[in-house]
Amino acid sequence: MAAAGDVTAGLLPLADYFRLEDTFERIGPFGIAVRGRAQSVLLFSRQPIRQLDGAVIAVTDHTSSSALLLRLLLETRYQIIPAGYERRQHAEKRYQNESMLKDRRQDGEADALLLIGDEALQFHQTNRHYPYEIDLGFEWWLWQHLPFVFAVWAVRKDAPAHEKKHLETALIKALARNSAQLEAIAQEHTTSLHIPSTELHAYLSSFVYRLSQPEEDAINQFKKLVNEHHLL
Repeated sequence: MAAAGDVTAGLLPLADYFRLEDTFERIGPFGIAVRGRAQSVLLFSRQPIRQLDGAVIAVTDHTSSSALLLRLLLETRYQIIPAGYERRQHAEKRYQNESMLKDRRQDGEADALLLIGDEALQFHQTNRHYPYEIDLGFEWWLWQHLPFVFAVWAVRKDAPAHEKKHLETALIKALARNSAQLEAIAQEHTTSLHIPSTELHAYLSSFVYRLSQPEEDAINQFKKLVNEHHLL
């Protein structure tokens, strides 16, 4: 919708922002980043990450930045070439069905599964079939010694200046208000996610929502690597 001109502003995955830089600009220093473990950007795997050469990897269709990060980690850091990356809708539901967890060669089961967000948090609670859970944010941290930025707030360059300013002010207020309510937000979602509120509170507190120089360095480094390896 952003590419089609149907969205004026929003939280864009970093990979999509790279694609749309001709028409979008960032709103202040706002985004979503982690310094270390993301906890909800996880590769669930049958083998250790170094043994995924020739593997079939299912990728949720809810991600763009994480899918690029996965390719960089596998193909550049570990020099691993999977047999393929398969985009799959509602991937976590498919792999919770035990009748489909017999033989990948017979039923199309993947060797590894990339999930993000609530899907990853929920699948982590029920996963019994993938013994290895690889946190991509932490893998990036170990490799580059930098945070990882998953998304940035952005607005169309041709939007009126007063609208840009109004949105930035609204983000400043919303971030201040909700940062003081993380415990209540965690409590609100504990039932639907089946995760204790204390764990959700720690999870939400681990994100960086106002980006600073380390995050800017990370954005530049990620873009450089993506361009070098022609992944966009």
